[in-house]
Amino acid sequence: MRQHLTKSAMYFQMILFSHFRRITTQQTETLLLLSFGHLFGLYNPKQIAGALSIPKANLYPHLKGFSVYQWKSLLVRIGCSIAIQEIQETETKSASTKSRRCITISVDETNVSRYSKLLSYCYNWWSKKHNSTIRGQNVLGITIKIGNMITPHNIRIVCKQGRDNTEKPNLFNTMLKEVLDFFNAQGIELSQYPITYGSWYGSEDLSKTCLRSGLIVSSFTEKATM
Repeated sequence: MRQHLTKSAMYFQMILFSHFRRITTQQTETLLLLSFGHLFGLYNPKQIAGALSIPKANLYPHLKGFSVYQWKSLLVRIGCSIAIQEIQETETKSASTKSRRCITISVDETNVSRYSKLLSYCYNWWSKKHNSTIRGQNVLGITIKIGNMITPHNIRIVCKQGRDNTEKPNLFNTMLKEVLDFFNAQGIELSQYPITYGSWYGSEDLSKTCLRSGLIVSSFTEKATM
């Protein structure tokens, strides 16, 4: 277990330093603490600081140094880097193994309950899970499934009264392009794999967007992929 955690920490450290030239050692260590904290049911800096018996003020300043752009890029780069290794490894296998792993791109959204009055993008959203409206945030995400592994590649919080570049269709276009561009830069064509998404995204315009990108629209689903 210890050897596995050390190997994983070094792997994430390599990704962070290779993609973010200005990242500090303190920022890297804080991100690694937050990442591994999930293994022990610790999901925010306050919980991490409490478990380690250190002041939470030692962690928050390092996180404030990241811009919104960097947070978005961080998820895209880490998720895609993990998937690239898995895809490259899968492509060396036999046809039957490739078929079993069934590499698929998925797009869907989910609602997260939030009760704070200070958080942005909090509205009343319809929740299929609760079969009623809930107050919270609507999260749109793109994932890639490889066998039993699902990795997130791009996630955005959606605005209820979206317009221009904040409407769901435009956000979807932007997010999909960011993922495709990352893989193209690494010499991997995601267009060879099918894409699935919820029925809301089955509109003619969004289907045309996928087709223009060379993606194969394989099916529609009502189930969340996140």
